[in-house]
Amino acid sequence: MNETTSFDAIVILSRGVYNRTAPQLERLVAAVQRQQPDCLVTGAVVDQSDPALPAALTACREAGARRILVVPVFIPGDPNLLQWLLKVIRRWQETAPDIAVMMAEPLSETAVLPDAVCRLIANSSPAPDVRQLPPPNWESDPAGWSKIPDHRYHLLFCRGPRCTALGADDLWSYLQEQLAAHGLRREPERVLCANTGCLYPCNLGPVLIVYPDGVWYGRLTKTAIDQIIQSHLLHNEASPKVTPILQAK
Repeated sequence: MNETTSFDAIVILSRGVYNRTAPQLERLVAAVQRQQPDCLVTGAVVDQSDPALPAALTACREAGARRILVVPVFIPGDPNLLQWLLKVIRRWQETAPDIAVMMAEPLSETAVLPDAVCRLIANSSPAPDVRQLPPPNWESDPAGWSKIPDHRYHLLFCRGPRCTALGADDLWSYLQEQLAAHGLRREPERVLCANTGCLYPCNLGPVLIVYPDGVWYGRLTKTAIDQIIQSHLLHNEASPKVTPILQAK
């Protein structure tokens, strides 16, 4: 670490994407790493994919970092979300009391953002009309988008910020694997899964809802997912044995 740097690891924090790949974040991490060769630079996401911020902080700690800078690069900024992220960091520090974590000024609040947008506009002129570079098959969308998929159960799986911080994304991957392993992605037992944003009972996350039964499951684990598949999805019996059933008031 050089003498002017007060941190030895940097976490570039963005919003997530559904497909678990974020090439823009990867390129940004690589660019920052080139500018900060004496620091470990990694990426993290707030929601929808991984790694979540706690996992990224743990990876930095395991790599030997003792002072970590978290840089939020998402826009628009959300004061409530940023305050909650500070809570996430502070709670993580309870497991790593020797690690200092600092939060940089969010990109959405910095003076450099308007300058960057103005440079982008200047570099885009003259830009080709979209008619000169049309996207493939722009005239129509796939016919399948007009058909509701056949399914017996519809699962709503929360991948909002708080559930993500509690491990929802690893559990989402595990759920997909287990549904396929039990033949539940094929008709007539097809289970249709949908990612969602926040479903609200955040303190009970990660949260999963099974429709048409309207059953809410909370504090999910891999063991709980196994039980839900066996009892609810395969044998049509809601299962409170491993994970609590949440009752709407």
